[in-house]
Amino acid sequence: MEREMPDKSVVVNLSQFERSRRTQISPEALSVLHDCRDLLIEGATRVLTRQAEAMENTLLAMADRAPLLETRNTYYSAQRILNRQANELLSACKDAYRQAFGDFTHGREKPADGGLLELSLVDDHDFEITLAVDKATSRLRYNSAEELVALDARIAHLLGRSDLSENDNPLGPRVLCDAILDGMVRLQADQDVRIVLLNQFDLVLTTELPQIYQTLNRRLIDRGVLPDLKIGSKTRAQTPAATASAVQAQAGADMFRLFEQLAQGISPAAGHGAPTLGGHTLLDSLSQFQSGALMLPGGGHLELPLLEAATVSNVLRALQQSPVMLSASPLDAVLVDAVAMLFDVVFEEASIPDRLKAQIARLQIPVLKAAMLDRNFFSQSNHPVRRMLDAIATLAVHLPDNETGNARLEAISHVVSRVLESFEKDIAVFETAAAELEAMGTTLEETLAETLDASLQPGIAQIKQSERAELAPLIVDDFINRALKDQPGADAVHEFLRRDWAQVLTLDYINEGEDGAHFNSHVETMRELIWSVQPKTDMDARLMLVRILPGLLKRLREGTAQIDLPQKVSDRFFATLVILHANAVRPNAQPVPLPDIAPEEATERVQHAHAPAAKHAKAKAAPAAPEVEDEFSERARRLSKGDWVEFHYDDGTFRWARLGWVSSVKSTYLFSDQDGMNSFSIDPRRLADKLRRGEAVLVERKSLTDSAFGKLMHLFRQKLGYA
Repeated sequence: MEREMPDKSVVVNLSQFERSRRTQISPEALSVLHDCRDLLIEGATRVLTRQAEAMENTLLAMADRAPLLETRNTYYSAQRILNRQANELLSACKDAYRQAFGDFTHGREKPADGGLLELSLVDDHDFEITLAVDKATSRLRYNSAEELVALDARIAHLLGRSDLSENDNPLGPRVLCDAILDGMVRLQADQDVRIVLLNQFDLVLTTELPQIYQTLNRRLIDRGVLPDLKIGSKTRAQTPAATASAVQAQAGADMFRLFEQLAQGISPAAGHGAPTLGGHTLLDSLSQFQSGALMLPGGGHLELPLLEAATVSNVLRALQQSPVMLSASPLDAVLVDAVAMLFDVVFEEASIPDRLKAQIARLQIPVLKAAMLDRNFFSQSNHPVRRMLDAIATLAVHLPDNETGNARLEAISHVVSRVLESFEKDIAVFETAAAELEAMGTTLEETLAETLDASLQPGIAQIKQSERAELAPLIVDDFINRALKDQPGADAVHEFLRRDWAQVLTLDYINEGEDGAHFNSHVETMRELIWSVQPKTDMDARLMLVRILPGLLKRLREGTAQIDLPQKVSDRFFATLVILHANAVRPNAQPVPLPDIAPEEATERVQHAHAPAAKHAKAKAAPAAPEVEDEFSERARRLSKGDWVEFHYDDGTFRWARLGWVSSVKSTYLFSDQDGMNSFSIDPRRLADKLRRGEAVLVERKSLTDSAFGKLMHLFRQKLGYA
């Protein structure tokens, strides 16, 4: 245990000296630290905000599977905080982190663990909290290990220390987890709820935090803090876009080297690539083919088949067999073969309808010319030509087989025609066309989203009501139990609430939900009823009962009228209530006994109690699909609003459907077709089963050309015997 040194002692307490020395942070270092602090906490809260809805869905699913009411309530409470107070919670966490960071920079560090100073018993809940923080910290540190080694070294260097323990880094996972927990405490969340939320936050940050730490390392390098440190500089240090771009550029360069190797093995034609067909170079011939036909010196002409036809045909294969190729160099011949293979792959893509492939087919000659003029076509995924092809492919989901779809196809055809008419050697023509098609896709997506948001509202309301009908018994029972907890009262009131008033609350919850005005009004009526029959030992309580009694009785009668309570049962209850209220204001006197219930009336009560269950019983749903954990269930769970799925049917037909809404209670998916006219719902497990059986296929929003170039690279490597 640390001892205080006498004021005049010449003995230096090394622990205190080290602590005081650590507080001396230069203004320059402090500026860098604050910059890193803001990058970390803003990045973390941005990630958590983006994933808030996904965390809500996870918590509701966990509540649905929880066997104990107490556990379910904990999950519901955590979900409710994310749903209603997410911004407030994250703001509190940010404030807590900034305060903890300020404590560090001003030398107000936390003392060493209490176990080093004194021994004491640890409360079970404290132990659970500590264990949760330890687990969260360990998981985050494990998944960011390399980044944190570099970050720890740079922060230690910035602070003038020889080293820094893993939990002392103010930018490390431990400080971040403690701050998140402190923010929850400030929001007065229950201890069990804090543990649940911390675990959810940890699961989200586990995959995102390494990228944030890479950003911090790059910022420190830019500020001259250990720029030559080699660790922590993995590929993922780049942004996803930069990483993808670098990989694609490398793949493009590799592909072109393959082309050159193949060209070396081709014997050049006569004239070694000089023009031999009417004085035309290969590019000249392609420009004439683009207009329709190649004019020959003797007045004849050479045509490629089906260039303007509304059918799908790889005209580049016909080009390879034509006399035009006599003027091609070996590398030109390889490029023609490569672009022809590229279109082979595109035409095999099942997710693009044939009428849209026909528009892409019209671009074969211009695309070949662009590839010969600009080698960046093979290395840049954002090359204007590739962007145009990708934009056309993306529009496939917006082409329903009706008048609207035909009009959109005509608009695409006009853009393609303009490229055919105007493209000579300026790639900017494709830039303009790509921008126009991309804007068309964005507009169609936004319009469809607005249409679906409106058209799906009845379906959403129906699903919500159906889900509330399943949850209503549990929710209502919980509200009644809490109202009656530790409240002595007459059995008649308890019976009325559980048998009759529960039906009123159930109807309210099914129709409006927990936030509904009627539901909350009837919950308050229930509480007033319970209070009204408690003994009133002072005059203020009796006067209060007199004031509220008329309104209470009125609301009780209106509520029982909603459930068609039999007249005999209703009269008996209100007669009993008169006696209970009289007894409540009759201190120190013999209470008036309650009337007995006739057997036939008891039978009527039981029958009425079961009537609502029959009234609200739904038709039996289709048997639930088996819960299987595999890649298909994972794909189904990862779907989000706006994703497309292709559903296949026994008669060989299929249709595309867009995910328009996901239930926050049972994660039910609500889909609609391409023009938003028809909708249907499906359980995630059943969707996973359809994916497993091949009855549904996810329409992935990946680049058509990126996918095609990947296959193309493989084919050329096979030609050279590399694979």
